[in-house]
Amino acid sequence: MLASTSMGISVEKQLRARYYKLCDPRESLPHDDKRLVFDGAVAKARGRDWVEKLAGQVELSQLSGGAAFELFTGLPGSGKSTELHRLKARLEEREGAHLLAVLIDAEGVIDLFNTIDVPDILVAILAETERRVLEAEGEDPSNALKDGALRRFWNWLTETEVELKEVAATAGVDVGLPGVGKASVGGRLVLDLKTRPLLRAKVRATLDGQLTPFIAQIMEAIGELDGRAKAAGYEGLVVIFDSLEKLQGTTSNWKDVLASAEQVFANRAAQLHLPVHVLYTIPMALILRIRASVTLLPMLKLHERDGEPAAGFEAARELIRRRIPDEHLDEFFGAPNREARVKRLIEWSGGYPREIVRLLRNCVAEPFLDEELFERILSTAADEYRRTVLSSAYPLLARLFVDKPSQVLEQEEQREMVDRLLQNNVVLGYLNGEPWYDIHPAVQTLKGITDEIARLRAERAGAGRR
Repeated sequence: MLASTSMGISVEKQLRARYYKLCDPRESLPHDDKRLVFDGAVAKARGRDWVEKLAGQVELSQLSGGAAFELFTGLPGSGKSTELHRLKARLEEREGAHLLAVLIDAEGVIDLFNTIDVPDILVAILAETERRVLEAEGEDPSNALKDGALRRFWNWLTETEVELKEVAATAGVDVGLPGVGKASVGGRLVLDLKTRPLLRAKVRATLDGQLTPFIAQIMEAIGELDGRAKAAGYEGLVVIFDSLEKLQGTTSNWKDVLASAEQVFANRAAQLHLPVHVLYTIPMALILRIRASVTLLPMLKLHERDGEPAAGFEAARELIRRRIPDEHLDEFFGAPNREARVKRLIEWSGGYPREIVRLLRNCVAEPFLDEELFERILSTAADEYRRTVLSSAYPLLARLFVDKPSQVLEQEEQREMVDRLLQNNVVLGYLNGEPWYDIHPAVQTLKGITDEIARLRAERAGAGRR
């Protein structure tokens, strides 16, 4: 199966292919996947059990007769989508809240590369919620725009602005058509709003002067769907809107995109409150921009703020073991080198789950992994960050590394720089009583930053002697 030499180990292709597939860093795992690690070590490594926290807030709102409104963030690949799948399963339990959960993936219903607005989100919620209720009723979800709430909304919208019918026709939206295959007409309408900028712009312009009645229409429709969910045997609805943290735009428009997200979730958040429980994910950079309470899913904490080892190592080690058992990991790393290389890999990740899996996959991809190649795989991550981090950010990153105060990131004049650092995984969030931040270990090795860290430490030492 493998050939060993004094330089390294050669691993057979089929074994590599098997574990290469199991180490896909972009795969969002279902809540019952055997590769998931949800024991006490992970809860301790992240500060607490976040599903328990979010579910508890929804359940308390349910018992008090209110509707929960929660904002949730974390880096893509931090395990957030998996946590939300767990949350969905928890809230649907018959012995618990027993809510009908509508889990929406923003990548399928929102243009994440352009500015966002409240109507984009609410129309997507209405369409996906109606589909989910129809499924719970044992009906065909392709009926979602034939005679239901979304159909009435569309009729109201086009009657309010006749010109919109012409724009819709030009865009290819014919709401009189039946569903095609498993795709409902409602789903097609949402897709057209996502992919056809002309139609989306016209809908936004139409609603700009009709926002109050529009929101009233949406809230009435969702309230009706909540009643139908209860008639189907549930205690009500909960909407979970995932993947909005991926709203980053492109190189040319990312500032406008992030500003639109801030406008929606800070200044217009009241318009996103529903008559049912709702949780929205938001871009990581907004956690320092808006005053509302935002739940942060932190990295696995490998070290305490004073540098002492923390529980994250145990959780990260189990994460690797769930993907590649130790007996097969020996075939990639070599039994004598296994734990030393695993430790280096975990350290290099900064406790970022996606980075752990990505680095592990890069190692699996190599048919012959010696020490030189292993170090090259790790240093490649530093090269990727080198292209992301501008030299103007070096002083800020050095101060964050040396002092670790979150106030470093909250200075208004550096907001744009901080936004990019958070969105590009350069700065990672942790929890130790309160949130704190550190720079990615790969970034710590960049020459300009190591020089700036040394300069800052020397300056601190000199000040201490005076």
